[in-house]
Amino acid sequence: MFQDDEDTPPPDLSPLMEAIVPKLASCHIREYSPDDLEACIEVHRSNQPDLVRPESLDSFIDFLQGGTSYLLVVEHGGDVIGCGGLELVGDSDSAMLMHGMIHREYQRRGFGTTLLAARIALLETDERPLELWMRASPAAIPFYGRFGFRLERLDLDRPKRQRDHGTFCLPIEPQDILDVRDALEEREIRIELSNDDDEDEENEPSWSEEDEEA
Repeated sequence: MFQDDEDTPPPDLSPLMEAIVPKLASCHIREYSPDDLEACIEVHRSNQPDLVRPESLDSFIDFLQGGTSYLLVVEHGGDVIGCGGLELVGDSDSAMLMHGMIHREYQRRGFGTTLLAARIALLETDERPLELWMRASPAAIPFYGRFGFRLERLDLDRPKRQRDHGTFCLPIEPQDILDVRDALEEREIRIELSNDDDEDEENEPSWSEEDEEA
């Protein structure tokens, strides 16, 4: 069981969980629908130009309309305040974070951490470790660095305006995925997926750029 004290994580947690548990924020996380398009565009615009490039808006819209393995939105007070995708890479040991961002007015309140935790919770819990990848601008490095993401390479082959971006990787143990799920459940943060079915509830999770992460 996880403690309710939001300032002190429980003992004996991995560094990843030590960064996640104290910052989880109460919100509703569900799968993206076409009705969320304008709200997600506004989230992107609120982060321009220092966290995401204005010229990346078109590719962001294409991403929203094209879909990915999982595409989630974060709701708070009935409003969509964030979004982010998770791309599963076949039967490999890798997954990719895609276009994770929180509206500027709601940053530094734990919603970004909660969105990250939700996507980690959707990973498969095989016995082997996984690698979670993402691309990020320098502005996002302090946020993701606290969870253990490490720079693997700079994107020197990209257009000049993107060469300060990098590709980052976070190794994740199966127990971390289980711990993230438990932490979300303790805070009553659920992930609502469109294919959830009451009769399959016991088999479903119990927790209701360029790919830039902001």
